[in-house]
Amino acid sequence: MTVKRKKKGTFLGGRTVTVAFSLCLLAVITMIGMYTVGKTDQQEQEQEQRMEKIQEQAQKKVEEKTEVKKEEPEEEKKQEAASATATREKETASADIDIMERKNIVDAELESEFEEEEIAEVEDLVIYESPEALEAEAMTEEPTLSFSPDMDKLLWPVAGNILLDYSMDKSIYFATLDQYKYNPAVIIQGSENEGVMCSAQGRVEAIETLEETGTTVTMDIGNGYQLVYGQLKELTVNEGDYIKAGETIGYISQPTRFYTKEGCNVYFEIRKDGESVDPMPLLQ
Repeated sequence: MTVKRKKKGTFLGGRTVTVAFSLCLLAVITMIGMYTVGKTDQQEQEQEQRMEKIQEQAQKKVEEKTEVKKEEPEEEKKQEAASATATREKETASADIDIMERKNIVDAELESEFEEEEIAEVEDLVIYESPEALEAEAMTEEPTLSFSPDMDKLLWPVAGNILLDYSMDKSIYFATLDQYKYNPAVIIQGSENEGVMCSAQGRVEAIETLEETGTTVTMDIGNGYQLVYGQLKELTVNEGDYIKAGETIGYISQPTRFYTKEGCNVYFEIRKDGESVDPMPLLQ
């Protein structure tokens, strides 16, 4: 009985040891597994972090390259724009030079044409001028003078009484001279400083200072006819001037010593081919 119990106890003790060893081994394996799993998770996290960093670096490089690529076209565009601007400036300068050269050529041609133009071509221009300016221009163009006693009449130089009438067929009495003599003119009464009108259109041939008639103006009115005005002062005309009928040629002065008793007057004479003629039929 004793022996049998002993063997049973040994069997149970060995079994217990085996179970305990198995449990220990299982625990070790479990711990190793857990360590391995934990290490694997950590490695995976580290790997993921490294991959994220690599991706970030790759993304940065891509962005940097993209920015460089963007900057390069902009720089190229700037260079192209500058080049295009320089080209345009050269073309503009060249065009300006061409325009100036053409303008100079045209100006030279126009100047040459204007120098060769005749007065008739200028008449095509329509320019407004006052009647006075047109009359003055007409007078400066040296109009053809023509006077016909059958067709034309003369204006009275002043509106006054006749002090001494024309008389070449018999002598008449001159009070100042106290004598009878011929009179080739009409002596027309007037007042000092009174204006004297031109009796007909004509050209001033001569301006003289004579002892008998003082300041004297002789005018050619055409066809051999001349008008002579005496006893004048402050003339408004010069020799060579063309005067229109009705214009003032001067003013009445104090009479010369030949007409002191007659008083202020205008000496008015008409000549035909140098010979005095009666003005009365020609005055209107």
